[in-house]
Amino acid sequence: MHRTIFFLASMGVSIFCFSQKEKAVKEYLPTENLEMRKDANKSSNRPKRKNYSFIYVPDANKILYGNPCVLEATHKMGFEYMVEPSNMNSSKTWKGKFLNNLWVKTKLVVTRSPFWKLILNRKIKKCRKMSGDLVG
Repeated sequence: MHRTIFFLASMGVSIFCFSQKEKAVKEYLPTENLEMRKDANKSSNRPKRKNYSFIYVPDANKILYGNPCVLEATHKMGFEYMVEPSNMNSSKTWKGKFLNNLWVKTKLVVTRSPFWKLILNRKIKKCRKMSGDLVG
């Protein structure tokens, strides 16, 4: 009985300490604000970060991996291509990649357009012409 009470009390104290530590760390970390008039450590001045979904592809053909223009276009749509060959030791299984890609592409059809792939291919072609990867 005493052990149970001691265990529950110690768990409560440790949870309280961890939440206080996370709050304290957030308060002391500066933001990326460069304006002199604004306080840098306010949470309202903290930059908004967006989590992007990944579409796994086996090779970098036709996606211009590393091109900043294409990266910006895919980020505007809410995803990013991830090149992951299937022969890597740490790669996902084919089933995991398939289900992930199915989920991300379905989300793109609903949020962007059923023609999201055509729109993206047009933007990639434009980026290729601007960067000199495509002639003609």
